[in-house]
Amino acid sequence: MDMPFPRLDQARPLFIIGCVRSGTTLVRDLLRRQPGVICPEETHYFRYGEPFRTGAHKQPLRNSKTLQKHREIDGIPPEDFERMLAQSRSRGELMYRHVDYMAKARGLENYKWFDKTPQNVYGLPLIRAEFPKARFLHLIRNPLNVVASLKLGKVMKVTDIHGACNYWIEAVSIIREMSPSMSDRILEMKYEAFVSDPVASMERLLEFSELGCDPGLYSEADARQERNQFRDILSSREQQTVLRRCGPLAQTYGYALKDVLSDGSI
Repeated sequence: MDMPFPRLDQARPLFIIGCVRSGTTLVRDLLRRQPGVICPEETHYFRYGEPFRTGAHKQPLRNSKTLQKHREIDGIPPEDFERMLAQSRSRGELMYRHVDYMAKARGLENYKWFDKTPQNVYGLPLIRAEFPKARFLHLIRNPLNVVASLKLGKVMKVTDIHGACNYWIEAVSIIREMSPSMSDRILEMKYEAFVSDPVASMERLLEFSELGCDPGLYSEADARQERNQFRDILSSREQQTVLRRCGPLAQTYGYALKDVLSDGSI
């Protein structure tokens, strides 16, 4: 029997979007400390460009080993995912069913939720259409360290330096084009702020997202140091490529890449 379905246009979730390897997992784990808050593993429901419920859209959702593992972590068996997929008429309905399944398994009737899938930035207009009251966190990180992390490949590997740059450029460009029409629905914060001052950063995010009201769950012990691994991972030529490709956009967020590369600061 299908579940009673809420009005998605009244839902107020948070979507964490942006470029991969920008600290979204760190922020997700901090937000998850708030009681009564649900966040699945990365869903990718809004990532793919093919129309929902067409074969080309279902194929990666069903067959991706990564997404299968994510649903296993969320406690959703394959047969229940297939049922939810068959019942859902849109990406938003599937997103809701996924979150509600997790909440019910935890015995939560009243809950808040958010999604952390950086690549869902490619579906930003659709997310806004299905969840017009949603809010968005754009988490941005120095592109030198993003590209270095992609080249290193501990989580995902991109060996083409231009491909790695494009992960950052495309995500930032999409959000910059969309943000003027999003007014107070989008908050842009730097990864470096979260690692250097997690308490103040989480206070700001909680006020914006309304996902919780207990900043006391965070302390300076949550701080960590940005390793600036680009110095060891990227060659001089690759660093210059990142400067040329990402430098102008990075400057608008206060990242002076040319100065960083010339004087050794960050």
